[in-house]
Amino acid sequence: MGPESLASRLIAYRYWMLIPLSLLEGPTVAFITGTLAARGYFNPFVVYGIFISKDAVVDGLYYFLGRFGGDTPLVIKALRTVRVTSQDLQHVRTQWHRHGWRTMWVGKLAWGLSPAVLTAAGIVAFPFPRYLSYAVGVALAQYAALLALGYYFGQAIGTLSTTFRVIQYLLAAVVVGAIVYLRRRLRLSAR
Repeated sequence: MGPESLASRLIAYRYWMLIPLSLLEGPTVAFITGTLAARGYFNPFVVYGIFISKDAVVDGLYYFLGRFGGDTPLVIKALRTVRVTSQDLQHVRTQWHRHGWRTMWVGKLAWGLSPAVLTAAGIVAFPFPRYLSYAVGVALAQYAALLALGYYFGQAIGTLSTTFRVIQYLLAAVVVGAIVYLRRRLRLSAR
């Protein structure tokens, strides 16, 4: 499958392909989608709704995973293995109750830590309506900024071929960054 075929399929099935891609890497896909929206391939308001809905569902799943799976023997054993004590859980509970917005911002924007922080909200039984309002609030701001930046970037670059070339470079940079990060991570865990 050549780049032309891939590009034509992406354009033909753009909204349907956006959903699984956003599950894999939402922020990067949001920026790229904003770039393509500037070129007329996506409606930015529909895309914004898709990203917000996806985040609300995924964050809700993390919460319920922690809420209903947090007291299972497997999770209790895993927490003991990584030396999480009841005092640590009390500290997390305090953070969520006193600084809910701040904890949600850090939790959702910290690359790699997001699932753990969001699941911890369920483990410490943070009220779900507040949790969901915080999650949606952060997602509204995050995706508005990413789509706006992508849209501006899409307006700033030239033709469609240039757009796809720049997107390919961005994706290549993300892949190279992920490989470097994982290699370092594996070296540190091997020591």
